[in-house]
Amino acid sequence: MADEKEKKRAEATYRALCAMLDENDWHYEKNEEKLSILCSAKGDDLSIPIRMAVDAERQFVMLTSPMPFEISEDRRASVAVAVALANHGLIDGSFDYDFLTGNLLFRLTSSFVESIVDRELLEYMLYVSCNTIDEYNDKFLAVSETDMSFDEIVKFIE
Repeated sequence: MADEKEKKRAEATYRALCAMLDENDWHYEKNEEKLSILCSAKGDDLSIPIRMAVDAERQFVMLTSPMPFEISEDRRASVAVAVALANHGLIDGSFDYDFLTGNLLFRLTSSFVESIVDRELLEYMLYVSCNTIDEYNDKFLAVSETDMSFDEIVKFIE
């Protein structure tokens, strides 16, 4: 259970998140009880659903974005290769892939243990995530819809 100091730090982080979104004219839904927001961005090809949540217990803020498409069972191995290749080149964040369900999402977290998260870090998290997702989501969709060899996937993702 988060102590009072941790709760206050989490609430301050949530307020900074909302202030950053307001300053950047983002439209979003608040859930003040869960210290989370929902919003979306328009990428070059696909929409980018975004959830950002502040975890008082574990003292971190997490951005997640599920891919807005389904991956059929027969294409899951190919998408697993594409995700591994993409993750290898990422500096921050990662694509999380559940091979059994075909669910794919992007995740980026930042800890605020014994520290204060400012708007600049939250803005970094949001915009780096959007750029990374926009770079790869259409590629993952193409791999999930096209029969490609291993070498073709490697060349396509890299």
